[in-house]
Amino acid sequence: MRRIPWVIKYRPKKLDDVVDQEAAKEVLIPWIKSWLKGVIPEKRAALLYGPPGCGKTSTIEAIANEFKLELVEMNASDYRRKEDLDRIARVAALQKSIVGKGRLILLDEVDGISGTADVGALETILDIIKTTKNPIVMTANDPWDPKLRPLREVVLLVEFKRLSKTDVKKVLKNICLNEKVSCDEDALEFLAERAEGDLRSGINDLEAVVEGYGKLSLEAIKNLLTQRDREYEPFEVVRKVFMSKYVWQAKQAAQQTDLTPD
Repeated sequence: MRRIPWVIKYRPKKLDDVVDQEAAKEVLIPWIKSWLKGVIPEKRAALLYGPPGCGKTSTIEAIANEFKLELVEMNASDYRRKEDLDRIARVAALQKSIVGKGRLILLDEVDGISGTADVGALETILDIIKTTKNPIVMTANDPWDPKLRPLREVVLLVEFKRLSKTDVKKVLKNICLNEKVSCDEDALEFLAERAEGDLRSGINDLEAVVEGYGKLSLEAIKNLLTQRDREYEPFEVVRKVFMSKYVWQAKQAAQQTDLTPD
């Protein structure tokens, strides 16, 4: 029997399982409930944005599960072409579910659309939003990309925050308890720190160490895992630069982006 990866096994099944995104839920849930009552909101689509591993996609899957909605999911590689959007997303947007459920459409990682290679994709998404009879939710790490400006103007923007080290550590510890894995407190602390708010990468790292050593210890982590290079969004880079106490910290933050120095 094929083993289920922990990042899937411990994905939130209901909204209460989503870690520390209460502000986002307060915006998103009433919007979804409006659709469920048959009242189409002014913004027919929502754009969830925030750093990787903070729970954007997991929240949508939890909503679909909790409200018993059919989830029609397309990732970035699925909707690069106008034909695919017309064939899948447009049809899903205009029709009711064949199983009698409500329907929720998820377009993951819309900031991955290229303004040149994927000509017509963004325009088609905007056109689908105008006429959709079902809620459309999109996700993005960086919603401030200039090419997404037309999209930002017609969607409900929902911000997801980077998770705290405490939240990541709590989830990792619960997984260890459920899996009956021996774990040292300092190892959990190190793994949570290393995840930098990305719960998905923290869970993957935890599973990799346990698979390799059968337990979670600081020595095992340092033996198995190499330092991950992380690229930050523009506003986060600026924040980290200004909050740095030492020159080397500011320099390190400035190097974790593709932005030009000026």
